Amino acid sequence: MKSLLLSGIDALNLYSWFNRFTADTATVFMLHQVRLPGDSREISADRLAAYLAYLQKNGYNVISLADYLDALREKRRTYKTVVFTVDDGYRDFYLNAYPLFKEYGFPAAVFLTGDFIEKRLFLWWNRIEFALASTKHTEIDLRSCGLGRFSLGSKPDRSLVAKQIIEHCKRIPNDAKEDIIAKLVDELEVDISGQPTGEYEPLGWHEITKMSQNGIDFYPHSITHPIMTRIPYGQRLAELAEPKRLIEQKLGRKADIFAYPNGEEDDIDDDTIRALRETGYTAALTTTPGFNLTTQTNDFYRIHRFALPIKPQWFKQYVSGLEHLKGRYRRD
Repeated sequence: MKSLLLSGIDALNLYSWFNRFTADTATVFMLHQVRLPGDSREISADRLAAYLAYLQKNGYNVISLADYLDALREKRRTYKTVVFTVDDGYRDFYLNAYPLFKEYGFPAAVFLTGDFIEKRLFLWWNRIEFALASTKHTEIDLRSCGLGRFSLGSKPDRSLVAKQIIEHCKRIPNDAKEDIIAKLVDELEVDISGQPTGEYEPLGWHEITKMSQNGIDFYPHSITHPIMTRIPYGQRLAELAEPKRLIEQKLGRKADIFAYPNGEEDDIDDDTIRALRETGYTAALTTTPGFNLTTQTNDFYRIHRFALPIKPQWFKQYVSGLEHLKGRYRRD
């Protein structure tokens, strides 16, 4: 029944009925990569273009993350407001997304992984994906690492194995994660010394500088992208302080907003928030779906975000106020 009702709202384009539920909040979206048209793995450039056109046509207010956080602090009224954030710092943002944001005059905030941008790091989940996709081996035995023996047949099979290993690695200490990845790469006999390139390539500083002069803000996302609760306190301080210093030095502007790597509820604790305060951060973004309201007192170290949906119907639900209304009924 619920699905039928939502389909009817979409078919009749009744989203404006719910706009009053956008008052005093914003839909904060999170992206990672923006693919070429036709690539269904994540948001594609043509889908993003359609979303931005929809927002402009329907009178939405796309504002910077910094402006929205100021509205929360000042309890300033908002209406039909949207914020875009992008994690990690892949170069495909510059190639496929930045031209669209520039065309529509919309801002965005990009969170950079320091060693990735400095070309000292191949992001850990990409190492897993690359090793499994590139190997000539047809199986891998990771039982000694707390996993199983995996058959590496078709491309979809390898993608599924990669997802299983990645999810396992999110739940263990950072050092143990790195040991598993090193074992995986070694046993699959894959050379990663020339990576990251192609779809894994990071932004360059000349591109970051250019975008920072045209409506795109840049903030830290750690040095090496560990889950913060999986590393010692001293390492957390370094993971927070160094990328902040790097961005502020390179761009000559404050970079005091953080996005947690992985960013789920179990990835955030009091010690991490203490480290954020100690290193000069004023806010931090989670990956927990939800809305923050300007009419309430907010925890600025647990700002909610929604993954930008691939389906247009879901996107319209989020920005229109319908998703906010549904959330209120769930809480009641």
